[in-house]
Amino acid sequence: MAWTIGQKLHNGQYTIEKTLGKAGFSITYLATDAQGNELVIKTLNEDRLKKLTPLRRESLKCKFVNEARRLEGCQHPHVIKVYKTFVEGQFFCLAMEYIRGKSLGNLSQRVLPEKEALSYIQQMGEALIAAHQQGLLHQNVKPANIMVRAGQYQAVLIDFDLGGKFEYPLTLGWQDEVFAPIELKSKTRSRGTFTDVYSLAATLYVLLTGKLPPTSSDRQKGKADLIPPKQINSQISQRVNKAILAGMKLEPEARPKSVLDWLKLLGLQREGVISGLGKKPRWAMVVGILGVVGIVAGVVSASLGGTGFWDKIIPESSPDVNPSVSSPLYLKSPETEE
Repeated sequence: MAWTIGQKLHNGQYTIEKTLGKAGFSITYLATDAQGNELVIKTLNEDRLKKLTPLRRESLKCKFVNEARRLEGCQHPHVIKVYKTFVEGQFFCLAMEYIRGKSLGNLSQRVLPEKEALSYIQQMGEALIAAHQQGLLHQNVKPANIMVRAGQYQAVLIDFDLGGKFEYPLTLGWQDEVFAPIELKSKTRSRGTFTDVYSLAATLYVLLTGKLPPTSSDRQKGKADLIPPKQINSQISQRVNKAILAGMKLEPEARPKSVLDWLKLLGLQREGVISGLGKKPRWAMVVGILGVVGIVAGVVSASLGGTGFWDKIIPESSPDVNPSVSSPLYLKSPETEE
């Protein structure tokens, strides 16, 4: 049963304000803390869990907890921040930041200039690389799940499909999504970092064309062909056009194996997020170092055992309410190939 408006959680620390959404086997809520600050709480959807066998239900719970722990350790300025993890009743919960701003789903209602679109894609590429290093796949990359902070140039990746591990197909809501590769709809195909490559490439396709590509299912069945984005928008450089098509190859083995490989096809370099506004500021190097330290700390924390069932999976974290560093990002423009 879903939690109700006004319900108190975690010994009264959080108050449920409303349900934000349901996706797969999870449910998210808008909540406030004791100081009135807004945050998001994500947990498993009990109504969906009841439809699973007991064995699969327990397996999903464990996967959700373990991947939530990895997300908590993924401290990156372009990944949604986890403030705290806790247990409420029988369910493991994540208290996460509430991001004010607009999603790229709103921004993609108009065609973005190539440089602007690439700046967001590079930020999301960096976010996915950090998540993949933690053993996490996102499996739900699309413009609606990329938030741009209000008044800033900073994009944040949200709504990870926790519980959907590389070899465990649970992404049931993607049957007809245009951002989903064929392996997300299969019980037998493996998925990996190349899975997120497809979805990120499809996101760039939409940002630069304003058009939705055909679904991978329709392409596989021969019902539709993928129109090269440059045929829709002649302002797209040849290099970016080729990279999008490579990232959206139907067969997983034909795509770049990692997000980093795909970013290289776009002509983007890891050390700099972005472009014509000036040199990379020194604080960006510090942020990168702190991010690595945070990941290492998360791994060390994960290796520590406890006494109870939940403690063995993940110790309760301390709240982290420091805001992310915000600043215009700088992107190196890709080389133009005609």
